[in-house]
Amino acid sequence: MIEGVDEGLVPSRSWIADPPTVTAVIVCRNGSRWLPTVLDSLARLSHLPSAVVAVDVASTDNTREILARYLHPASIRTAPADVGFGDAVRIALDGAPASEWVWLLHDDAAPGEDALAHLLDQVTQSDDIGAAGPKLREWPSLKRLLEVGVTITGTGSRETGLERGEPDQGQHDRPHDVLAVNTAGMLVRRRVLDDLDGFDPNLPLFFDDVDFGWRAARRGYRVRAVPASVFFHVEAASTGLRPGSRAPRPRREQRRAATYTLLANAGRAGFAWQSVRLLLGTVLRSLALLVAKAPREAADEMLGVLGVYRRPFAMIAARRRRAAASRVDQSDVRARLLPSPLLPYRHGLDTVGDLVSTLVGPTPESTGRRAAVEARPIGEVDDELPVSGSLLSRHPWLGATVVLALAALVSARSLIGSGFLSGGALLPAPDTASAWWTFFFASSHDVSIGSDVAAPGYVVPLAAVGTVLGGNADLAVSLVLLAGVLIAALTAHRLSRRLFASPWVQLWWGATYGLLVAASGALAQGRIGTVVALAAAPAMVNSAAALMTRPRVADGVRLGLWLTLATAFAPVTYLLAGIPLLVAAAVRLRRQGWPSVLTALVLPWLVLGSWMWSRAVDPGAWWWEAGRADAGVGSLDVAAWQLGLGHAAGPGTAPALLGIGVALAGTAALMRPATRPRVLVAWAVGLWALAWAVVAAGTTFTDGISTGPVWVGVPATLWLAALAAAAGLAADGLAERMRAGGDLAVALRPVVALLVALAVATPVVALGWWVVRGSDDPLDRGSAEQVPAYLAARAEQGSSTLVIEGTAEGGVSAQVVSGDGMRLGDEAVLAGPEAYAPLDDDVRALLSTPTTRVLSGLADYGIGAVYLPSPADDTLVDTLDAAPGLEASGGPEGARVWVFDAEPDDPYDPPTSQRRGWVASVQVAILLIALVVAAPGRNRTRGGPR
Repeated sequence: MIEGVDEGLVPSRSWIADPPTVTAVIVCRNGSRWLPTVLDSLARLSHLPSAVVAVDVASTDNTREILARYLHPASIRTAPADVGFGDAVRIALDGAPASEWVWLLHDDAAPGEDALAHLLDQVTQSDDIGAAGPKLREWPSLKRLLEVGVTITGTGSRETGLERGEPDQGQHDRPHDVLAVNTAGMLVRRRVLDDLDGFDPNLPLFFDDVDFGWRAARRGYRVRAVPASVFFHVEAASTGLRPGSRAPRPRREQRRAATYTLLANAGRAGFAWQSVRLLLGTVLRSLALLVAKAPREAADEMLGVLGVYRRPFAMIAARRRRAAASRVDQSDVRARLLPSPLLPYRHGLDTVGDLVSTLVGPTPESTGRRAAVEARPIGEVDDELPVSGSLLSRHPWLGATVVLALAALVSARSLIGSGFLSGGALLPAPDTASAWWTFFFASSHDVSIGSDVAAPGYVVPLAAVGTVLGGNADLAVSLVLLAGVLIAALTAHRLSRRLFASPWVQLWWGATYGLLVAASGALAQGRIGTVVALAAAPAMVNSAAALMTRPRVADGVRLGLWLTLATAFAPVTYLLAGIPLLVAAAVRLRRQGWPSVLTALVLPWLVLGSWMWSRAVDPGAWWWEAGRADAGVGSLDVAAWQLGLGHAAGPGTAPALLGIGVALAGTAALMRPATRPRVLVAWAVGLWALAWAVVAAGTTFTDGISTGPVWVGVPATLWLAALAAAAGLAADGLAERMRAGGDLAVALRPVVALLVALAVATPVVALGWWVVRGSDDPLDRGSAEQVPAYLAARAEQGSSTLVIEGTAEGGVSAQVVSGDGMRLGDEAVLAGPEAYAPLDDDVRALLSTPTTRVLSGLADYGIGAVYLPSPADDTLVDTLDAAPGLEASGGPEGARVWVFDAEPDDPYDPPTSQRRGWVASVQVAILLIALVVAAPGRNRTRGGPR
């Protein structure tokens, strides 16, 4: 029985003096599971129909016996198995008593007590209302909305205007005109049904209601949604719950029906465009379903649409029938009753968001919630639905996200404009994203003196982002770096839903983690490697937690992808994550779980290729990250106590005392016995990261010819984030515990309040500091040129420039610049020190005793000019002016340029690896395969209203 039905609005009963006659038609097909409840609900109606007729469509269960217990034999019809819903209605009305109205019912849709009364009250208010339908709620939950009227998008999706899983809180209870209403509970005038010749027999199961409503609107009738009338619908056919359904492949039939409905009712001007759009969209959706590991559904998608296209004469006949019956211009119907053309694309973005959320990692409450709803017995009311309230009170994280997004925009105020984002560790991006793709697959690199070194793996995700952004590589870098705080906060909040029960603790930890990225100085120093690694870290932990509870290869691949991304930008992340993962697997997993763990650990070596293997043979290279090794940020010396507070040193780093609140709260977390085991795990992870920071702080590393101080921003930030996690674990549920405690709890309240205040102050103060300080200096936006434009143009003839900076007394540095200068990615493919040794000797000779032989040696490297940036040292200028074979060529103000008199006998031929392109192709292929394996398998979705 259905219980807990809302009373709704009391109808005016304007028709009580002369009640309308109503024939109820119940179409049944193997619905014995729900049919008794439906028939009992009909018997309890406050206003009963004049007659009830049932049609049994070849049921193989005891449907016929159930009908016989409730209805007179003369009211029961039988139909063959191939009969659709519309034809079943015709069979029911053939010989039925004449009536003004026909009420269409399903055997899996139970009406509320006043359902018919509310419908009649609406339809009798105007003669132009041809049909009306109820508000549909989900059965068995009884509270979740399914439909309050329906329309169709330009891509053939059934559009209800509701959020998924939206609870019924009266927010859609105003009666309104719609394109169509569901046949489960549709009340239609008999003369309108006859005027439209019933339902289209070409739509036996899906979208017959949408097509009927569309034809009614073009005929001049109104279709009304009446939310006060409530039905509870199982949707048995589309959810696969109905035995012996006429649509064993619901998706195929749904796509065929949607395509037919759109094309049959499209206007003359829009028919051609709609035909092309549907076909192209179907191809794209089918490819997406193949990527999502749903080949069966991909085939259904394509075959469903082709089922319409291969019968052009049937479509022409359907369009002629509709055009002949039309009294209202199609454009008027579209403007009033069809959704915005942009709606399908918004849904597409939602789908992408769902995919990303799944890749980041499922949350336990979402999985458990779905299982609980599916397992709930029929008739049991869902009492756990969200309560009403403001959007921000129900979703506090939404407000935090908006604040962080605005803060990111304000802090980047001086970095918004034209030019290239660069400075500190960040090199300018190339002119286009396609340059990154070419760079990754190239067999040689025209960088400095040239090399055949493998390109770094991080250019692939950057190139992908840039391609999506219309080929704008600088925009990709700007978005990843300047929005890094928000991205890190989002991934952290996703993880927090696994770690903490309280939404306020989740909010605090997610916001704190994101703002720790800003406080680390990574943004101001242009350390895009640190930003990406820290943003990916929570997703790695989330995926690892899922792997520990559900060791599947797909979960291992998902974790491996996040580990690959973080390692590509900051290789030390592999060491920080890999060893704890092995320890956790040894403690938690049995033998069958190890293949998944090993998959996660091996995948970075396969995707990143020889670039990754070079880390293993050069220990110092593990501390390299995307960008310049020598970031030009000065000393990075940091005291031990500063490291203990998560301070990594350098410009743009927040004061060390900012972390004292989190440090104290994390330490105090050890005092709560109930949460101590989980707190100790957080401490173990944090101490592991801190140990790496302590060992590396103050040291230097060399990667190729670049030498610089080690940046410990990644481990130092992870240490403080682990302390914050420990504090959050201890705070989760602490308020309830304190209220239920005795005298000791009362005595500890001031201490706990102080610790909470200090912990909360950390993200608040960090937010204010970040907004005031900004994300610039040394990060800046400007020109990418390291040499004058006319020297850069010489690169087209294979000529590079020797750039010399410094003074004869203080020392000089020299680099070979190809084109206008190095771009992001170039720093990772420089040749090794041994390749530069002869060149270094020639540069020393050039600045001391230049000879023709020295210039010839420089020309052999493809060098055709020498450039001294401003201010040019006078001693060096005099030396180069006297060098034989060099011709002064002016230069910008304060700078000097010399070009070589003669071209080299043989053009410079940089090292080339013929296998490099093939190897890069294999790496990308492995990455694509991993993405397909890690992508969530597509669950079967509801195919329609049945």
